Amino acid sequence: MATATVTAPTSYIEQERISVGAAVRGWLFNRVRLIQLIFVVVILVVWEIVGRLLGSFFLAPPSALWGAAVEMISTGELQLALLDSLSSLLAGYATAVVVGVGVGFFMGWYRPFGETLNPFVSAAYVIPTAGLVPIFIIWFGLGFTARWVTVFLFCVFEILVSTYTGVRNIDSGLVRAGRAFGANEWQLFGKVAIPASLPFIFAGLRMGVSRALKGMIIAELLFAVTGLGGLIQSAANYYRTDKVFVIVIVLALLGIALSAVVQWTERRVTPWSDGPNH
Repeated sequence: MATATVTAPTSYIEQERISVGAAVRGWLFNRVRLIQLIFVVVILVVWEIVGRLLGSFFLAPPSALWGAAVEMISTGELQLALLDSLSSLLAGYATAVVVGVGVGFFMGWYRPFGETLNPFVSAAYVIPTAGLVPIFIIWFGLGFTARWVTVFLFCVFEILVSTYTGVRNIDSGLVRAGRAFGANEWQLFGKVAIPASLPFIFAGLRMGVSRALKGMIIAELLFAVTGLGGLIQSAANYYRTDKVFVIVIVLALLGIALSAVVQWTERRVTPWSDGPNH
């Protein structure tokens, strides 16, 4: 005789609580999006009015940006500059992630190693990297290597310091408990140290993205020969403020996209975190 499985129905109170919670979340989400939309519209309207009063020579209005964007896309200069900038940006950022996370982790985990390097890291962290760009030009020229090094130095210390802080803040009780259960050094790394420090590491990665983007633009503006920064310099020389603003918007969208990728990765890697993005 077959046995039927009966699922207990959700109570009326529980159903009401779920529906009310969904409605409240939906209302808050729509309200936030509405406020953001209104804010953007207000900025565009004010920008359009001021731009028309001053003229495109001083401030191109938003209505003029579409034509400039179409012009830059049709000639291919925007796509080529974006790809050129992305190459140095991603290479420098990826190198900074490997070095920053690796060195920061070992500085935090091995106290003598951290105490030895900490003064040097602190000194290097406060050095204005933008002031070193002319030296990089002398050392590496105007090509890819100089921009790669600039992006790397702009963001590596943010990642390193955040990783170091995260490892240093690991609960010592967890480490002692792991050792008491016979965990070796690699097991402590994989089961205790890395999961506990990941929120700090991703905080450094998010800050590093914005720093990397700034380093890329500063390097390209000083080189003035390549990438989006070089395109900004070229447009400014011809007083094309419409093109300048198109590139600035592209940079803003690029920064938002890269930050979103890091946040998406963080949500997948650290589902237990209770941070604001979860």
